[in-house]
Amino acid sequence: MKLPNIYQGNYSILVLLPIVLIVTSIFLIPNLKYGIDLKGGMLISIQTSQSIDEQALRSAVSAQGIKDAEVRFFTDLDGYVAEIEIPIDERITTIDDKISSIESISEQISTLESELARYRAEQMSTGKDVSSQISADEAKISSLMQNAVSLQNEIFSASAELIGGIPATAKYEGSEIVNLQKACNAVFSEAKLKYKEKLLNSLTLSYSIDEIKLEEVSPSLSSLFINKVINIALISAFLAIIVVFLVFRTLVPSLAVLVGATSDLTMALGAMSLFGIPLTLSSFATLMMIVALSLDTDMMLTIKTVKRREGTPRERAYDAFKTGFAMTTTVIVAFAVLTVLGSVTHISTYYQIGAVAVAGLIGDLIATWALNAVLVLWYLEGKYEILARMVKR
Repeated sequence: MKLPNIYQGNYSILVLLPIVLIVTSIFLIPNLKYGIDLKGGMLISIQTSQSIDEQALRSAVSAQGIKDAEVRFFTDLDGYVAEIEIPIDERITTIDDKISSIESISEQISTLESELARYRAEQMSTGKDVSSQISADEAKISSLMQNAVSLQNEIFSASAELIGGIPATAKYEGSEIVNLQKACNAVFSEAKLKYKEKLLNSLTLSYSIDEIKLEEVSPSLSSLFINKVINIALISAFLAIIVVFLVFRTLVPSLAVLVGATSDLTMALGAMSLFGIPLTLSSFATLMMIVALSLDTDMMLTIKTVKRREGTPRERAYDAFKTGFAMTTTVIVAFAVLTVLGSVTHISTYYQIGAVAVAGLIGDLIATWALNAVLVLWYLEGKYEILARMVKR
């Protein structure tokens, strides 16, 4: 089937569709959900041969004081499956923050103790009076230790509230920050373990469980993942900008390529928000892949249209369109198959990768050939110069 030449006639009207989609996506993106690997929490998967009472299971989740839990039910070849996605309990987040504060205090005390040892050695070897510095450091260590003891009491109280009883781990009553830190970590581990046991027992009490799986991401680990994601995105964007400007060395074609890739990413994120696909490490990796594919088609279009001289700019853009359309639609079909496979097998990673790729590549078709191509043709046909002269008048 021969593709129509969309750049004949008034091709400028093509930009309306991507602009509408981009603006709509910008409004949708704030509602984008995050997966447990980026927001932290637990994912409990229950496999049973018995039919699951959905209302009873939801009530059991609510009875544990859990808010905003997502419960999904489906069947597979082995029977019935329930997936419960539970956000991080605020009490666990509070304890984790206090543990981090104690770690910070431990580092400060370690620094002060090293400084204190140096002062004492200096006083003994030289006879120099540094008693004021020693007293100041000792006072700081004492104050920090008091703060650590106060945090320990708060951690033990929060842990008792979390498990509904007194922790078996004893408080540390000495003056060594390292041992106090160990006691706090121990009671936190005990509290998390008992909390999970209590939760699993309440959810599985009425069923003959064939298999149960629990995946957990702690608050500190989710923060690490988010920082890594942001760093990777920034580094990738910086390198892409450098490569694009080195290839074209002209402002407008380079900006057109970057606008196309940015628009593609924006539409992909908007589609994820619209269809409830969470942002996870898997979907983030897919977004990075989409940006790479988008840059590939954008640069192919711009190189064919700007750097070559055979035919008219519109003919060169149409030739690039035929090649790029075939490339992208082929990849869309492949990822559509993966989406169906993930949906049928209920493997969320497959579904997220496939669905995000399909949405992003459809956005790539629109952004590249209805926006980026138009921007490049405007540049080649001198419409920017016409607009500049109109503004000067």
